[in-house]
Amino acid sequence: MSNNNNHVGIVVHINEELQHEQINKLETSLGSDAGVKEARINRDRSHLMLVDYMPGVITAREVINYVKNKGYNAVLVGGI
Repeated sequence: MSNNNNHVGIVVHINEELQHEQINKLETSLGSDAGVKEARINRDRSHLMLVDYMPGVITAREVINYVKNKGYNAVLVGGI
């Protein structure tokens, strides 16, 4: 049985340059998604997002698809 409390971190690369408002919206919307503990974008490198999620609830592919469905070109860089 999977433990849904285990968290995993991934780095997502977003090809677009995000403005402050876009960053806030993406962090807030993804961070409130089921299975996502936190999403944060580096303000100095706004093309990189760290996502802390629970793989028993949501997959890395679903995280990437979520960002893509918001209209951004995103790829998984890797785990942290």
